[in-house]
Formats: sequence, structure tokens, C-alpha cells
Amino acid sequence: MKATLRILPWIILLIPFVVLGWYYASLPDRMLIVRGLLGNEATFAPKSFFTVFRVPMIEIVCAVAIETMRHRFAHSPGYTAMWSILLYTVALKSLFQAFEVLSSTNYADLFYRMTLGLVAVGMIAALIRGRGFFADGFRGKWELLLADHAILLALLIGYLGLAIVPIFVFGRT
Repeated sequence: MKATLRILPWIILLIPFVVLGWYYASLPDRMLIVRGLLGNEATFAPKSFFTVFRVPMIEIVCAVAIETMRHRFAHSPGYTAMWSILLYTVALKSLFQAFEVLSSTNYADLFYRMTLGLVAVGMIAALIRGRGFFADGFRGKWELLLADHAILLALLIGYLGLAIVPIFVFGRT
């Protein structure tokens, strides 16, 4: 059972790739790159493998960062649970966003709002579960290995390349 709970978010993270790949041909010619917090401002880009699979790739990058931290602090069950909550949040966020891409406008708005709610609940739950992680007494135990730093730096660069750079490349439309 414990192994299943560790693997399940990674299975959920793969589902958007499969679903978006299955429906790729029927997706619109312009893909949403980013929308404002209230859903009103939007940036679109021509449909390509990059623009279709960009969000699931971003979530994989985030999941690997979370897994790196979860593995590093595996000796503390409460903190492992916090990272697990975040991992499930990222996995479900990716799934909801894939459904948003595949849905009609009305349902896309619903999935957008559900995604915002999911992220808020996931973040609050993780903060409550791991509140001691950020306490002054535990910060001294935040010793990351050089390899952890290198992985996290590479993931940050990957995230910026996937999430931020396309906004500048495709601009606001």
C-alpha cells in the first residue's frame, strides 16, 4: 500500500501526456499559454508539441523538485507527508489543467477554478502538516547535498524555460 501511494502521483502525472496526446489532432490551432489570475488576460500560441505538453512538463519539473526534497527529508515522517501532499497537489493540478485544455469554454473555466481551489487547499494542507519544517529550530537541519543543489538549480532553470520564457516569446494577445 505504501509503495502504491508513492507511485500513484507519478501515474497521475503521466495521464495528461496520454490524454493530450490522444486528443492532439482535435485541439484548437491556438493554445493557451497563460491566463491572468481572474482568467481575463490570456496569452495564446500556435499549437505545437511544446505548447500542448508544456504544462504537464512544468508539473514534472515541479514534481521532481518536490521528490528531491521529500527524499532528502525522508528521515522525518511529518515532513515527508508535507512533501507528499505537495506532490499529489502538483499531480492533480496537471490532470485538471489537461481537462481544462480539452474542455469547452464553460467547462474550461470550471476546471480553471477547480485548479485554483485545489492548489489553495493543497498548499494550506501542506503548510499545516509541515508547519514545524519552517520553524527556526528545524532550519538548522536543512542541509542539502551539493547534488541536491545542482538538481534543484537545473530544475529551476528548466521551470523558468518552460513557464516564463514562452510568455515573453509569444507575448500578450
